[in-house]
Amino acid sequence: MSIEGRYTPIIIGVGDIRNASTEVEDAREPADLMLDAIQQALQETGLDSKTDLRSQIDSIDVVRTWTWAYGDLPGLLAKKLNIPSPLKHKLYSVNGGNQPAKILDEAARRITRGENKLAVVTGGEALASGKLTPNVLKFGMH
Repeated sequence: MSIEGRYTPIIIGVGDIRNASTEVEDAREPADLMLDAIQQALQETGLDSKTDLRSQIDSIDVVRTWTWAYGDLPGLLAKKLNIPSPLKHKLYSVNGGNQPAKILDEAARRITRGENKLAVVTGGEALASGKLTPNVLKFGMH
């Protein structure tokens, strides 16, 4: 904690997954790509395998996808990551090019105020998969 009684948010891991395959069997939905990116970010922290950061995640913010219909994508990600529930905060944002920066800023502000300790900010699209499986993507899976 800082002298002013506020916490300093620090980005501890970043993940970036790209699936540009044009094969139907490689088609993946956005949630799966996000899960891979989150796992990659957790590994990037450099902490040993005994440190389970997933159990400390108390916030998930997700940029709304254009290519897949989800109801509660932050809740779905938390469930697939085996994060203890309930989350203190979750958000499935509106669409928009400013949303990644906006929700990252909001997560940092919550950490600064002590409302959250470990926040995940994620987003993803499956444009290549959408071209391969348009009927599935049109109606969504969740």
